[in-house]
Amino acid sequence: MNISLEERSQLEAVIRITLGEEDYREPVEKELKTLQKKAQMPGFRPGKVPLGLVKKMYGKSVLVEEVNKILADALFNYIKEEDLQVLGNPMPDQEKADGIDWDQQKEFTFEYHVGLAPEIELELNGDMAFDYHQIQVGDEMLEDYLTNIRQRYGKMTNPDVAEAGDVLMGEFVEMAGENEPKTDGHTHSANLFIKFIRDSGVREQLIGSKAGSQVVMDVLKAVESESEAAGMLGLKKEELSDYGPLFRFTVDSISRLEPAEMDEELFSKVARDQEINTEEDFREFVRKQVSQQYQVDADKHFKNVVREKLLETTNVNLPETFLKKWLVDNNKEELTPEKVEAEFDQFADSFRWQLLESHLTKKYGIEVNPGEVNTHLEDYVKAQLKQYGQDEVPQEMLDQYVKNIASKEEEVKKVYDQLYDQKLLDLFKEKFTLKEQTISYDDFALLVSEKYKKYTEPGAGATQDGEAEEGQEKQKQ
Repeated sequence: MNISLEERSQLEAVIRITLGEEDYREPVEKELKTLQKKAQMPGFRPGKVPLGLVKKMYGKSVLVEEVNKILADALFNYIKEEDLQVLGNPMPDQEKADGIDWDQQKEFTFEYHVGLAPEIELELNGDMAFDYHQIQVGDEMLEDYLTNIRQRYGKMTNPDVAEAGDVLMGEFVEMAGENEPKTDGHTHSANLFIKFIRDSGVREQLIGSKAGSQVVMDVLKAVESESEAAGMLGLKKEELSDYGPLFRFTVDSISRLEPAEMDEELFSKVARDQEINTEEDFREFVRKQVSQQYQVDADKHFKNVVREKLLETTNVNLPETFLKKWLVDNNKEELTPEKVEAEFDQFADSFRWQLLESHLTKKYGIEVNPGEVNTHLEDYVKAQLKQYGQDEVPQEMLDQYVKNIASKEEEVKKVYDQLYDQKLLDLFKEKFTLKEQTISYDDFALLVSEKYKKYTEPGAGATQDGEAEEGQEKQKQ
């Protein structure tokens, strides 16, 4: 076997592999003898078919298969031994491969086009400064969160008279007219949320109702959609047309969620690990928790700004001809040469950033070990169980939960990626000069939306990690 590397340009090369008969003879003969033992043919006992006949029947396909196995191993080992930093995957020269005469040739030469990663020189230091936003939670946002918390930990009561936020339990009866139930008409018992009733007239009748009160309504006009009307009546959407629009709702009972009091009982449920005795301390605890939640978005924005700056200031050449062909060959159902050409700048930035990340990971010794992954998964499971009030969970149960998650390769990869991202973020915060700025979340979301507006306009490419879209969505909420 002979393997050589021929550079075609600074970052593109061809790996040439030549195989002689001595390289593939033994594995081919071994596979043919294995097939001989399994072969069955009229006139011969099982396993006694002559080797020459087996070779005539299967020799070519076995030769092709074994040669391909040898090539794959040889190519992988050569790249590893020569420490070649390749982009994408080696691409076989299909035209040369198609020209091989497997029936006559004894020696075979194969060529693989490769794209080589460039040398990168990049060192992070404090000479480069970035704005770093600290999200401040305003009083109005805090009150919204406190209201949500009080409702979540509230208690259900059964008042005598309904108010706008109550839920009514009752029965729907199909009507032939305003005051006449339909003979053998449809009936269904259901919960009715007063606040979801669109028809103001019906809503006003329901407010102030008591057990036994009755309201006749056109269900399609009363709610937002046919799907809601069907669900309310216990029907499928396509079944609505089989029934009349008028239904009488008779109230059986009223349920009301009474928000939890701002007292130590609530504090202990929400902040189990904290010693909180006053409403003021609880408010500050919630404010801090919300701020940390939104700080994730600020960190994502900070990393994206750093990414843009490093891509702009660091020279990272690419084997563009190779990459364009590689993108098309590996995404034939999604990408055409024309599409790749039109969007190559975006693809190129993605490749460049991967190279920069890889360089920084090696230069600054960023690693994620299995123990860190296990700890992350355990913390995640604890947090999930804590939401359901399970604070004291036996270690063997935690271990089983973690084991179940870790058995899924995709989930483990996600954790590795998250931990690498976090360590890279921490590296940026450590090495660069941060100009900290306090900002409300609304102003931060507006800033992000404006900065990345170009990514969300019709015909634009993807957003920076989806950041602008997330900012806009949270503003709506």
